[in-house]
Amino acid sequence: MKQSPLQLLRYVVPEVSCSANSAYDPAKPCDSAGDNFSVNAVVVLQEAPPNFPGHSWSVEMTISQKLKEGANFPYKFDVALIAFYRCKDGFPTPAAEEKFVRVNGSSMLYGAARELLRSLTCRGPWGEIFLPTLSFYDNHPKPATDTPAPKSPEPPGPAPAAQS
Repeated sequence: MKQSPLQLLRYVVPEVSCSANSAYDPAKPCDSAGDNFSVNAVVVLQEAPPNFPGHSWSVEMTISQKLKEGANFPYKFDVALIAFYRCKDGFPTPAAEEKFVRVNGSSMLYGAARELLRSLTCRGPWGEIFLPTLSFYDNHPKPATDTPAPKSPEPPGPAPAAQS
C-alpha cells in the first residue's frame, strides 16, 4: 500500500438542508434517488503557498435533490461542500493532473456527502438513505472547446452548356 499523490487537506460544508417528505408513503415503492437528484463538481487549481510541494486544488460540489410532484421519496435535500487538496508533482501533463483530481477528489468528497446525508436521515422519520454510488471517471470527455464542424466542399456549379 502506498500513499496517494492526492491528499485531502480539509473539507467544509457551507450549506446543508434536509427535510422529511410528509407525503412519503412507506407502503408504496420508493422512487429512485437517481431520478430526483443532481451532482455538480467544479475543480479549480489554486495558487499554492511558497515552498508548497506540488499543487493546490479545490473541488466544489453541490448535490441537489428536487422531488417531482407526487414523487414517493422520503427526504428532500441540498448540500454544498468544498474540499482542499494537495497534489504531488509527477503527472505527465497539467491535463492529466486535473483529470486525476477531478476523478479522485470528487469521489472522496462525494463519499463524505453520502455519509453526511446518511447521518442526517438516520434520525428522521423514514430512516437513513444512501445516495447511489457514482463514478466521476469519464472515458470519453467532451472537448474543452467547441470546434465548428468542417465545412463540406461547395457543390459544383451548373455544368457548362453543351455547344452544338
